[in-house]
Amino acid sequence: MSFSLIEVAAANFRTDASSDALNTVFMRRLGMGKRYLPARLAISRSLAVPAAPEVLEDRDWGKAIKGDTLFGTGTTLSVWLALIVQRERQADLDTRQLVARVAAHWRRGLQLLDREWEQSEGDVARFVKGLVAAAELPASGSGRTIGPAGAGASLSSGRIDVPIGEIAEDTATGEKAVWPLNGPGGSPHSAIIGGVGSGKTRTAVAMLRSIRKQAEVPLLAFDFKGDLGTDVSGGGYRIDELFGAETLEPPRAPIPLDVLSLRSGDKIDIAEAAGRFRESFSRLKGSRLGDRQRTDLHQAASRALARERPCELQHIRDALLHLYAEQDMQADGAVATMQEICRFPLFEPALDPAAFFQQSWVIKLPPNVAEDSRTIVVNLVLDALDHYLNSLTDSATAADGSRGLRILCMVDEAHRVLGSKLPALSNLIRMSRSKGGAVMLISQSPDDFSGEDDEFLSEMGLVAAFATNAPPRNAARILGKGANLNMLKTGECFAKRRGDRAAKTIKAWGQAEPAVR
Repeated sequence: MSFSLIEVAAANFRTDASSDALNTVFMRRLGMGKRYLPARLAISRSLAVPAAPEVLEDRDWGKAIKGDTLFGTGTTLSVWLALIVQRERQADLDTRQLVARVAAHWRRGLQLLDREWEQSEGDVARFVKGLVAAAELPASGSGRTIGPAGAGASLSSGRIDVPIGEIAEDTATGEKAVWPLNGPGGSPHSAIIGGVGSGKTRTAVAMLRSIRKQAEVPLLAFDFKGDLGTDVSGGGYRIDELFGAETLEPPRAPIPLDVLSLRSGDKIDIAEAAGRFRESFSRLKGSRLGDRQRTDLHQAASRALARERPCELQHIRDALLHLYAEQDMQADGAVATMQEICRFPLFEPALDPAAFFQQSWVIKLPPNVAEDSRTIVVNLVLDALDHYLNSLTDSATAADGSRGLRILCMVDEAHRVLGSKLPALSNLIRMSRSKGGAVMLISQSPDDFSGEDDEFLSEMGLVAAFATNAPPRNAARILGKGANLNMLKTGECFAKRRGDRAAKTIKAWGQAEPAVR
């Protein structure tokens, strides 16, 4: 560093005038009597985002705050400076550059705080709870356990036994049918299958309700029908209310996730991120990438990721257009598809993955949203989740052998993405158990899984299937010999837990049968 603590203490720090006005607004909102208090909060909020903020130049500037007022003195000042310098790629900052970085963090932090204030609807308690989640701090009474700094939180501390549906009764024995979601040697993933009106979503929501009662884990739900924000369960509760989830409907409400976030920004990191984007993009129906297009798309994504912080879809589109122009190539299907998914803002990089995936979200993707837009949203969000989870240390293991849970991911009407062999979905199913991830797929038929690898369903800890018109041989392939889904009664399903030799018939919902005397 090319500055001393004395120089920083005497320096004048400021942000742009509009952000300075917002700083004053937050003084009023939070009852703060000093200008430096919301400024500190904003700078620390921005420092929680790995990507560097945009440096401000040629702005109308707000009022200055002396360094020793903004950051304190002695050890306190040293800690602030260490945190700020740690976020920079330039090790040898001078005082002028430091002032510019602080202005940028101050501005971005206020923007994030303002958005989170709107999300909390002006409720100070909800606002503070969101800040706690973004900082990975323990909430009082929540039962959370926190690992080492940057390791992510394990939000459960013991075995989670989940009843299979509202009644969850073995029809043969009358015993309670329970699935040990995070038990030793098992898998936390589940597939719930059934035709329209069979009660598969009702059963899934009942199971999610049970999980939420036992552990305050966040939920990421993809809703292709648009009804998860209603009482789909018939039990008088809604999934968004159960998890305190915010409902998003891109492009009307862009997803506030830095979906192309990088860990470090080095060449390998950029190349890997570009490869993941290319694989997600290649799953779009309109892309039809040949070998040349795959190479060009990877190069364009690499350029955009290296230049832009944060990088957005339109940056990759622009880089692809420039690359085609350099090579005197005509626009083709890849360009047309990139133009299509950039027509409307699907993402807004307000939150880094660590902050985003500690909150609960319901992402609505109804049929009126263009198919390529729906697919790229699912692909990129799942890829960001997979990349984020795999950056964490393994989730904690309790004394009973159960694995700590960090996040639930639910895909309703999953047949809309199954069969496409999405790399991120496959990775989450196979790799996220040790990281605290749990995936629940709700689909219409065993046939929906036929496009995936043979081991895909074998990785599930629970497969529950309600009545469908699927051929008996397909049901038997998944559930075992004798599983005829056409013969099930209303509210019944065949359920097979990992390790079971055969599926059992379970009364999941409806009216329980009277006990035999």
